[in-house]
Amino acid sequence: MKNAGGIGALGNLALTSAFPLRPGHGTQGRKIAVYANYFKIQTAPNLTLTRYSVEVTPEATGKKLRRIFQLLLELPEFAGVGTEWKSMIISRQPLNIPPDYHVAIPYRAEGEDEALERAITYTVRVVTPISLAVSDLVNYLSATSTGPAFPHKAEVLQGLNALLGHHPQSHDGVVSIGQNRHFSVDRSQRNLHNIQVLGGGLESLRGYFQSVRPATGGLLLNVNVTHGVFFQPDRLSELFPKMGTGNRVTLEKKIKRIRVKVIHLPAKKSKQTNQEIPRIKTIFGLAHPQDGRSDEHPPQIASFGAGPRDVKFWLGEAPPAAGTSKGKGKPPKKPTGPALPTNRYISVFDYFKAKYPNIPLKENLPVVNVGNRENPSYLPAEVCVVLPGQTIKRRLSPDQTQQMITFACRKPWENGTSIVDDGKAVLGLNPSPNSILVGRSLITVAARLLPPPAIKYKDLRNREMSIVPKFGSWNMINTRFHTASALGPWTYIWFKSNRGSTPFNERHVNDTVMKFADFLANAGINADGFIQHPPPPVITLQDGLEGANDEVIKTIFRRMYDAKSRPRFVLVILPYNDVAIYNSIKTVADTKAGIHTVCVVAQKFMKPQRQEQYFGNISLKFNLKAGGINQTLDPKQLGIIAEGKTMVVGLDVTHPSPGSKEGAPSAAGIVASVDKFLGQWPGAFSLQEGRKEMVSALESLFLSRLKLWEKRNRQLPENIIIYRDGVSEGQYQLVIEQELPLIRNACRQAYPATATKQGYPKLTIAVCGKRHHTRFYPAHEGEADRSSNCAPGTVVDRGVTEVRGWDFFLQPHACLQGTARTGHYYVVLDEILRTRPVKPPFQNPSDALEDLTHNMCHLFGRATKAVSLCPPAYYADLLCTRLRCYLSDQFDPNDSSATPSVVSGGASQTSLDISIAENLKDTMFYI
Repeated sequence: MKNAGGIGALGNLALTSAFPLRPGHGTQGRKIAVYANYFKIQTAPNLTLTRYSVEVTPEATGKKLRRIFQLLLELPEFAGVGTEWKSMIISRQPLNIPPDYHVAIPYRAEGEDEALERAITYTVRVVTPISLAVSDLVNYLSATSTGPAFPHKAEVLQGLNALLGHHPQSHDGVVSIGQNRHFSVDRSQRNLHNIQVLGGGLESLRGYFQSVRPATGGLLLNVNVTHGVFFQPDRLSELFPKMGTGNRVTLEKKIKRIRVKVIHLPAKKSKQTNQEIPRIKTIFGLAHPQDGRSDEHPPQIASFGAGPRDVKFWLGEAPPAAGTSKGKGKPPKKPTGPALPTNRYISVFDYFKAKYPNIPLKENLPVVNVGNRENPSYLPAEVCVVLPGQTIKRRLSPDQTQQMITFACRKPWENGTSIVDDGKAVLGLNPSPNSILVGRSLITVAARLLPPPAIKYKDLRNREMSIVPKFGSWNMINTRFHTASALGPWTYIWFKSNRGSTPFNERHVNDTVMKFADFLANAGINADGFIQHPPPPVITLQDGLEGANDEVIKTIFRRMYDAKSRPRFVLVILPYNDVAIYNSIKTVADTKAGIHTVCVVAQKFMKPQRQEQYFGNISLKFNLKAGGINQTLDPKQLGIIAEGKTMVVGLDVTHPSPGSKEGAPSAAGIVASVDKFLGQWPGAFSLQEGRKEMVSALESLFLSRLKLWEKRNRQLPENIIIYRDGVSEGQYQLVIEQELPLIRNACRQAYPATATKQGYPKLTIAVCGKRHHTRFYPAHEGEADRSSNCAPGTVVDRGVTEVRGWDFFLQPHACLQGTARTGHYYVVLDEILRTRPVKPPFQNPSDALEDLTHNMCHLFGRATKAVSLCPPAYYADLLCTRLRCYLSDQFDPNDSSATPSVVSGGASQTSLDISIAENLKDTMFYI
């Protein structure tokens, strides 16, 4: 049996020899020390693991495959081994089994002493042992010479992860998400601080991520605090009111495939251990009129999601088995309660009232089907207890999201303490397994503190001025934008709520808008084009009705588009934050009307307190959309960029999230600089196959950026630096194999043959992102910022990195709350930096790249603060976020509009042919 997530997936990890070697460690900045969330791993001197391939026939997947592995590992010959539960097992020494070992395993579910009479018997072969010398990898990581790449690094790391991850993966009190995230489900007093109720029948658990990582000098175990969202382990009768029972379609989606323990029946006991075995059922859905239609006596269901009085089943010659109310009467193993008249229909309510009179049922709660559509089995909510540790596969509500953020937001030292005190226990690292010892405390690593660059603006007399950031931020008091632009014709729309009275009238709103226009003028923006006639529209929204405002929004923008004085900009004043209204406005304005929009919330916009600060944040967007440059840096701080011959590109891909429509596409976004000031980043996008990370249409996207650069500069760039966001470590090689050729093809189309023969353009590609689990904590209180995080400008390229790979961690920003996440940058191609002479004070190309990336993080035009990820990648992410607005019906479909699970819907009728209005294409419309 082959599995894409098993051994076969290692191929992409091993091919790293083509990546540039580190040209030296960075030297700039003040040297400091920081803690990292890593433990040292010490292995036996000659430790060699043995990996065996596991083949299962007939093929099994998912939970069934995992269960087969569990049954295999119960055999004595496999004691002490580890596995990733898909395609292999790992042992610390060769197993005492024949070369072509195979065993027949009759399938039995958890809690069953014996396989059922008709259970499938699987043949499991354990073959092809391969030796993985851990000691050789440690020696390679400790070597000072830059020899060839270690050939089996990925396989050794996978084996160590399987061994160290086996305890949490197989421990009853721990649930795992994937291979690396583990959560204790202990509900004793000592663990309650790791549980947060989110509402709606959900809770968040604090758990731990772990992964073995290679580093200079040896192996490390990366352990990080992580959070997951799970169903609360409670009776369905308690959870249903929290989930909301008004919309049965939505409710069924929420509970489908939840595993529950049935509590009204006598407990089963294991013949082997005499322990109680819970009776586990899986919810198929709610009761539906189409259930059991092929039965001689099909159930009688009054309506979809009916309660126990309105769900009737045929009671045959004997009561149903196992205490469930079935469409087909089957003789019970042990009759319980008084005998009931047979050969008739009986409701679930009456059946349970007679058989289990001590369990009162609520008539308004729906009955659940724990069978399937053809052979339904009904249970009332009162007898079903949700098992702990079951994850959800849908988006959280705004309130739940806020609860989750608050729960996860902790000081760095709190997370560090949890990792050492709780994490090691949950992960089973105390005591450590034989021959693999995990250190007791977090490691310290060398870091450096880079100074912030001076930010260049204009003063009120339009003279150039500089501001030096403090604590990663600055303000624009008595300053103007570096290059302010004119808005042209503009107006506003005031959307009012139909819920109660509003504290503002049209005169108040108009006066505030005029005050804002004065603010724009003071910042240097020409706002003289305000449209007086016709007067700005005032629209009353229809609250609480999904999609009710879409036509209103289309109509108002159509009128503006058709007007003689068509606005270039519209300030949209909303009564509150509403995702659906926002998505509708952006979709119509960006793709149809070709009008720039900036949305504000009336309460904040009209509020006199801190109004100038709010106006300032809005003005940043206006100037960027109008083509202006908010701030820039001294040319000396932009290095190669200041020469005006280097284009910087950001590239990202966004994917469908849990709850998206089946077949929803992924969306790729590209942005690129247009000059040496790095103030404008127009973008383009394309849609592609869902969940595909490599950009299919990169050739045309890249060509569009080259043409725009040429249009603005009358020449093509000699150098192109690309920051590629969103690529996992296992996909680095795919960037070189699949995306780089498309970039080269675009360049061949744009550049004359003479230029390409001379090697132009030269390319450097750095994969960047924040979706990693490395965290740094200040080692000394005096070096922490106001939120107890590392100070802005912290850069780490030692200790937790490999000497051969060229990567670094950078935290340019001040984290306002919680634990700061650094940006991670890994160079997969370099034709630029190492071919140029290194200028003082830099000592190697690493200095140049770290300094440039850090300085660029102060040029994010939407804020007066340094950002955590360099602007090209950040802007590409914002562009992808805007695409999600246009595709909201694909990414965030409305549950209430769906059909019950009995109906199989066809393909979506939504057009995916989305394009930006022509007059917005070369602008930062997505800000």
